[in-house]
Amino acid sequence: MIRNVILDWSGTLANDLGPVLEATNAIFHDFGRAPLTLEEFRHHFRLPFSGFYAELLPEATTEGLEVLYERFFANLQERVELLPGAREFLEFCASTGRRTFLLSTIKKHHFETQAGRLGVYASFEHAYVEIMDKREKIRDILHDHGLNPAETMFVGDMVHDIETARHGGVLDVAVLTGFDPLEKLTPARPSVIVQDLAALQRLLS
Repeated sequence: MIRNVILDWSGTLANDLGPVLEATNAIFHDFGRAPLTLEEFRHHFRLPFSGFYAELLPEATTEGLEVLYERFFANLQERVELLPGAREFLEFCASTGRRTFLLSTIKKHHFETQAGRLGVYASFEHAYVEIMDKREKIRDILHDHGLNPAETMFVGDMVHDIETARHGGVLDVAVLTGFDPLEKLTPARPSVIVQDLAALQRLLS
C-alpha cells in the first residue's frame, strides 16, 4: 500500500508551463534569439535545467540567467493555477492519512507565493524546494522522515522525476499534465502513467 506521496510542483500540481515558456522566451529575446514554440520548448527542456541552457544559450552564465528569469517571471506568477484535480488529490491524501511531501526545483519564494495564494501551502509535511537535481535529495527525504521506499511513490511530469524515483527505490508515477509529453516520457518506461492526478486518485481509491 502507498502510504507516502512525494510530489513535484510544476506541471504536476501547478499549471505553470505557459508562464515558464514566456519567461524563457523573454530571456532568449534578451540574447537576440528567436522564441521557442511550445513544442520546441517541451522537446528541449530538461532537468537539471543547466543542460537546457548550455545547449541553447551556451554564452549565458547561471547567475545572469537567474537574474533575468526572476525579472521576467515576477509579473507572470499570478497566472499560475492548480491543475485540474490537484487540490482534490491533496485533500484525498490528507483524508486517507497519506504523508505528503514536495520535491521541486521551484524557487522558495515562488513556491510560497503560489502555494499561499492557491491555498495549498499547508498540504505538505515538508516542502523541499530549490533542488536542482532531485536525484541527489530523494534518499535524504526517505531517511530523514523514516519513509519505507516500498510504501512511497514520487509523482512528476518529467523524465528527471522518473529517474529520481528510481534512484530512491520508490514507485515512479508520470503524469501527462506538464512539461514532458508522452513521446518523451515513454522511452523512460515509467512504472505508471496517468493522464492527471484525478486518474491517480482513482487508482489509489
